[in-house]
Amino acid sequence: MIKDMSEIYIDGKRVDFTQASIRIRGGDTAGELNFIVPTAESNYRKYWNKEVTVFFQQGDAVPIFRGRILNTVVNANNSVKFRAVDILGFLTGHQRAQLYFDDNTNIDGLSAGGSIVKMIKLAKLDNIIGTDYIGDTSPVVKNLYPRGLITILDEITSYLKRAIDVTDEDLPRQNTIIVKDDGTKGQLRIEVRANVDNEIPCQIYTYDTNIVSFVVRNRHIPTSIIVAGNGMSATFTHDSAATSGGSFFLQVNNPQLESRAECADFAQKIFRANDKSKYEYTLTTFEGAYLHENDVVHITDAETGIEGNFRLIGKTITFSPTTYNLKLIINKRPPILGEYLSTQ
Repeated sequence: MIKDMSEIYIDGKRVDFTQASIRIRGGDTAGELNFIVPTAESNYRKYWNKEVTVFFQQGDAVPIFRGRILNTVVNANNSVKFRAVDILGFLTGHQRAQLYFDDNTNIDGLSAGGSIVKMIKLAKLDNIIGTDYIGDTSPVVKNLYPRGLITILDEITSYLKRAIDVTDEDLPRQNTIIVKDDGTKGQLRIEVRANVDNEIPCQIYTYDTNIVSFVVRNRHIPTSIIVAGNGMSATFTHDSAATSGGSFFLQVNNPQLESRAECADFAQKIFRANDKSKYEYTLTTFEGAYLHENDVVHITDAETGIEGNFRLIGKTITFSPTTYNLKLIINKRPPILGEYLSTQ
């Protein structure tokens, strides 16, 4: 990178920084920005909840990160460390927005997309969290007439769990929610997790061109899966996988299934989909900073014999005004309900 290529702004005013990192973990977790500013200013609390944007290259119209400052810490060397989260940060952690629903104030009868739009407005977060491109789940699911105190993120997660796309009968795919910036505001969008076999990759990686290192990590997958259908359920257990890698359990609801046989078949499909995604990869490279969760890339690694399309799960960018390092977290196939199966 050339000098002063990356820029950080607080409330539209550019600030000098010595080092920074952006971590996008995907799923329903907030993206996070940490950066250090050399300053002796004592009134650092005035920056709390201020909007911060990061432009990876001068002249970019859309920031690579947009969020609000959550915390500041004064370091011993007269510098201040800032921590910011993206729009999902207002629905997670200590900022888990909540609403109270009754017969007068509710989201009754709305689809998942419509429910999210109304909840964001009721929580008065629509000035921060954009829903202009929210879309809807595939298949479309409606809320279950929630009542009482509800946590918005938990309600959203319940929609994603119930919406299993079966367009590809051999690979049932879960829906996911991602964050994209429109140049003015961070926007939430619902997408079906990519089927890497059918997608055209938006980036190609090889050791000859842009791979710095490629690390493989085994991840736990469910070995015993209970699927509840419409009035019945069935369990699929893969004994040899449980013996070799340990027993892990998963329960899934799919009211579209009308028999135990259909439930059992769906359970084994979930196992096979996860079995194909049991390896998680960390790719260190210098290309792909603008990639988003659910984007598909193609990788050729002659040393390990790994070649094919992969789905982006998350990324970590560490940078200064003159240098940067990029790590991409990728997976072969979209895991079913995989966000709480990953190992940290």
